[in-house]
Amino acid sequence: MTPLSDIERDALTELANIGVSRASVALSRMIGDDVSMSVPAVDIVPRDDAARLLSSELAERLVAVAERFDGALSGSALLVFPERNSLELVRAALPDGIDLDHVFELEQEALCEIGNIVLNNCLSVIANLLGIRLETALPRVIYGNAGEIFTRCGVSNDPNAVAVVFYIRFHLRTANLVGQIVIALDVASADELRARTAGYVARITGAGAP
Repeated sequence: MTPLSDIERDALTELANIGVSRASVALSRMIGDDVSMSVPAVDIVPRDDAARLLSSELAERLVAVAERFDGALSGSALLVFPERNSLELVRAALPDGIDLDHVFELEQEALCEIGNIVLNNCLSVIANLLGIRLETALPRVIYGNAGEIFTRCGVSNDPNAVAVVFYIRFHLRTANLVGQIVIALDVASADELRARTAGYVARITGAGAP
């Protein structure tokens, strides 16, 4: 894949920020408390580098909410956190005073709901503004190290496959979490994403006007 230009990278970062801003509103309503999320940076890296990045930036043991999508782009979207922090996020999403045993029982359901809100908002904003259509599958929760998560989420085994890594910051009243949104793509989808991003930049800057 041809690397993104700085302006294309900025455009993707802005699109992701619009998506997580919408997700913040939805999550705030869900948990009854203020939720703030931001995407300070975006990287596009080979998939194996993305796995190493997740391990070094977050933790060795991770939890991911994975959502497969198809259409103009094909791949998997993942919301990834250190496994040790997942219960903090779950507790924030559940009613106050709930028994710890019930927290464990409801963990996967709550994580799927949180992941669905965040990933669908990001994917829908990116798809709408880039002028593409995507169909998403139901989310599922995966535990393991970064390599296991990439293998089990159904992304391409092509050694040239790439991952778009959106660094996110989560701020809740009860937790201050750092995570990542990862969009894993095959080579053809990565090239399509770059072409669509370049077209979006041309439209908003007027670069494509005669």
